Amino acid sequence: MKLADIPEVRNAPLALKLELVEELWAEITAKSDSLPLPEWHLREIDQGLAEYDANPREGRPWPEIRDQLLNKRP
Repeated sequence: MKLADIPEVRNAPLALKLELVEELWAEITAKSDSLPLPEWHLREIDQGLAEYDANPREGRPWPEIRDQLLNKRP
């Protein structure tokens, strides 16, 4: 299915499209446990955990990074 196949969505205002994306994402995440996790995702997770275990003091906590990013908004 392509956007061109659904003219009601293709021609809809941006705000309505965003609402549709939110609804779709909510439905996808509600059923995400039925999606298979690719092997490379597992390898990336394992690598990230190994890097953290090797250097737990490296990096910064998420709240600190989030605050920095939010404070940079215009």
